[in-house]
Amino acid sequence: MEIADVTKFLAETTPFDQLDGAALGQLSAHINVYYYQAQDSVKINTDRLLIVRTGIFTLYSDQQQLLTKLQSGDFYGYQQLLTGLTDSDTLICEEDGLVYWLAAEAFHQCRYQYKNIDIFFQRLFSRRLHQYREQQQASRFTLKISDIVQQRKIAIRPEQTAQEAAKLMSDSRVSSLLVEENSKLVGILTDRDLRSRVLAHALPASTQVSQVMTRQPQSIDRHAYLYEAVQQMSQHNIHHLPVTDQGVCCGMLTATDIIRSQQDHPVYLIGEIHRQLSTDGLERCSQQIAALAITLSKQQVPAYEAGHIITTITDALTQRLIYLAQQKLGEPPCVFSWLAFGSQARMDQSLNADQDNALLLEKEPVGTVGEYFSALAEFVCLGLAQCGIALCPGNIMATNPELRLSLKGWSGRFARWIATPTPEALLKASIFFDLRVIEGSKGLFNALQEDILQRTTEAPLFLYHLAQAALQRTAPLGFFKNFILEQDGKHKKGLDLKKRGISLITDLVRVYALYAGIHEVNTRGRLQQLAAQGIIDSKDSQNLNDAFDLLAQLRWEKHQHDLQLSHDVTNLLNPAEISGLARHQLKDSFAVINEAQSRVKQRFCREL
Repeated sequence: MEIADVTKFLAETTPFDQLDGAALGQLSAHINVYYYQAQDSVKINTDRLLIVRTGIFTLYSDQQQLLTKLQSGDFYGYQQLLTGLTDSDTLICEEDGLVYWLAAEAFHQCRYQYKNIDIFFQRLFSRRLHQYREQQQASRFTLKISDIVQQRKIAIRPEQTAQEAAKLMSDSRVSSLLVEENSKLVGILTDRDLRSRVLAHALPASTQVSQVMTRQPQSIDRHAYLYEAVQQMSQHNIHHLPVTDQGVCCGMLTATDIIRSQQDHPVYLIGEIHRQLSTDGLERCSQQIAALAITLSKQQVPAYEAGHIITTITDALTQRLIYLAQQKLGEPPCVFSWLAFGSQARMDQSLNADQDNALLLEKEPVGTVGEYFSALAEFVCLGLAQCGIALCPGNIMATNPELRLSLKGWSGRFARWIATPTPEALLKASIFFDLRVIEGSKGLFNALQEDILQRTTEAPLFLYHLAQAALQRTAPLGFFKNFILEQDGKHKKGLDLKKRGISLITDLVRVYALYAGIHEVNTRGRLQQLAAQGIIDSKDSQNLNDAFDLLAQLRWEKHQHDLQLSHDVTNLLNPAEISGLARHQLKDSFAVINEAQSRVKQRFCREL
């Protein structure tokens, strides 16, 4: 064995590339080299670290489930070295290759001497895929309500008087009060209410609070993000928002609180959107999204939070366009719900997302009802396109007459898809079964969602075929040698992070969620609920969540890179352009997906 060859290889392999020449030379002296031929079984229950120099080695579980493929620069055995526990894995040489075995004593000495080496292997072992990045700094973009609102509840009873309310406001130095009856929020009273509803009408000071309060006020959970409060307050043109904790009122958020906390917050773009009086004004607002995305990146906002922000902006644009449409067309002839599907419904929109929307109507879309909502859909969808949210190439938009249906119509359509899971129905399931109401009647939407979930939880045949569809594509475990190239319409090539990663997880989690009747549509939220209900093992849920976060983060950073270079934003990533540790953990995320697909197959794809 030539020490110089081993040293040169280690110097190009993460994490040993952080060591100087002398340390690499000492480490190389503790390495033995072995050659394996295709189909050879590698003895791995030894107290050593395996480092693949050349070739391909396939790792199987004790049940002969493919776990991962090891290639040049990959490791095995650190799990046993870190814990002292053995497992029953099987490692088979698939393509002739060389393996380095590093003695345990040298491995531990290197870990103890070099903290970065230890951290690398600890993170690989823990599979906390998102932890490879530096601790995210607290950002003004990701402040939560709880960060600026203390749990200080100042409340009054509805039978008390306006004078008592004014005195309580003055003594407490607040501009609003929560109105509670038997510890339940029934309204709010503001200083503006006292002026416009009491003094302006010359009502006596003995007027009861219940006569002048705002009933059934909007509210927000204390764990929600501050930008969500900005969105809600702007949409409903309110300045006071009761704050709840597990459904119990605990305080009040005011517009002054928000301004005081972060007067220069770029997500005030949401408030600006809700003040626009034309589509051109909304277009001008939308032109700030790219700059906001770059700022979010500089502030190290993680991908899942950035996706939430971008989706909230899309929601605001949609809501304002619906408002402007009604100003032009007049009041709608019946109750309706504007629905979003796909990434907007899941609150994980990316910068290159297109439209996926529809209309749910109280009445059948015929006559004047049909004409009105056809005009509204055209106004909104074309307006979104003007704002940079592309028209759906598959025509999954409310402008499509087939996507403007009554509750009966939508219920019947979902019923047919569930009862007869044809390939076309399964394709639609990957889009339409993630849905959320953006504007309009929540009650109408809730009725549809309840109907859908009741059907899916009682449809093993549908879940069988849905699971089969989710297993048709696999993660590219072997892409580091000959990685799978995806090609877009402009002939750019790379690893498609959405198609080969993010969507695989979304599809798997959707199967479990529809099986369990879970209302949540956000993938991370679904995983949390599935783990809480015991549908998925908590460790498996965390691994999938971490894999999802890693893939989303890599895509988010790729989009930022494209923006800064003024390139078209794509999901195609060249793995050679990311760090060694990121490549290792990208591969680990693919192994997580592969294991999750095997569990879905075992659970849902048995013979019926």
